[in-house]
Amino acid sequence: MQVALFHPGTQHSWQSALSLQQLGKLAWYATSIYYKPDELPYRLERLLPTALAERLALEFRRFQHPDLDPALIRTGGLSEWLERVAARAGAYRVASRIDAWGNARFARQVARDLGSAEPVAVWGYNGSSTEAFRAARARGMPCILDRTNGDFRVYNRMMAQLAESHGEWFLPTELRHDHSLCDQEYALADAILVGSPFAANTIREATADPAIAAKLRILNYCYDARNFTALPPTASAPRAGPVRFLFLGLVIPRKGIHHVLEAFEKIPACDAQLTIVGDMRIPRKVFARYADRVTYLPTVPRADVPRIMSQHHVLLLPSYFEGAGIVLYEALAAGCALIQSRNCAEAVTPQTGILLDEISTEAVHAAMASTIADRARLDDWRAAAPAAALAYTFERYRDNIGRLLADLGI
Repeated sequence: MQVALFHPGTQHSWQSALSLQQLGKLAWYATSIYYKPDELPYRLERLLPTALAERLALEFRRFQHPDLDPALIRTGGLSEWLERVAARAGAYRVASRIDAWGNARFARQVARDLGSAEPVAVWGYNGSSTEAFRAARARGMPCILDRTNGDFRVYNRMMAQLAESHGEWFLPTELRHDHSLCDQEYALADAILVGSPFAANTIREATADPAIAAKLRILNYCYDARNFTALPPTASAPRAGPVRFLFLGLVIPRKGIHHVLEAFEKIPACDAQLTIVGDMRIPRKVFARYADRVTYLPTVPRADVPRIMSQHHVLLLPSYFEGAGIVLYEALAAGCALIQSRNCAEAVTPQTGILLDEISTEAVHAAMASTIADRARLDDWRAAAPAAALAYTFERYRDNIGRLLADLGI
């Protein structure tokens, strides 16, 4: 049986689509963002002044996947671009409303397509699958839910607790996520895919339903290894001077940015440097207390990520709540050691860094301090990192999908 895959944004869905294509299983891939030069908004890069057109081209090409067969790709609507524009402008409430509207519109279109299509297995993502799964169920089609986060009921409880001690770090949009569709999607799915044991445990905790737990499958995500092949060999860390730490991703309390900054403040400038890369979603007045010693880069093109990572020694991710953590796999490929929490994909090993026993400023500070104090161990971690990243290549991911489909009888 062929598989129809849909995602209203992107995330790692294009890698899933390419895996299915290479396995001979992809019926079609529906997404709202895919680079097609002859369609809007992509035609704009030909019409605008050169400097602006070049910036747009960099953004557009983040969504160009030449290995995918264009004949199998369906796109529709501009809602995802409108959401991104609003988010980049800092209008996060507006972005959230556009996201909900766009997801609902996208889901209705997919449901209509499934109502008239040849029977397929249906692979959808959390927050946009309810209508499509209902349409599929009505025709006896199997449904796979790819849950890229843990259960939001657990998230909401964790963030409420965190806000009691670090409330000033939160924008209102980061305190709660809508969980109203969770149970409907779980009930309609034949299998629920998650990217880490932590994510699976949040679903078990939130539902306490053995029937839902029986549907869970852990499918490790992957990174795009092609982007990391041209990096220079990993050089030794200096025996004196600062260790270069990196935080990359959404700059939000969920990912423990407050612990990173509070811990970094305790370390002398001669021992550590910190770079933060990503969309900042904490109040600027809070960040201003730490900004003097931090190098901050807003969202950068994906093509720049390997180079930035390779210029640092350690990636920090003391996250409270992750679906997986592709950034961890990428950091390993770039020769970074890891300091991470257990609430992510457990990419770190004793040979590549530190798995935090708890998520706290004290734990992050102790891990950073021990890394600074033992440069030889840091070199060993970084030397072992690229080999560890091979467990998360696209080929591994594709083959795991093949085994998953065989196990499900698809």
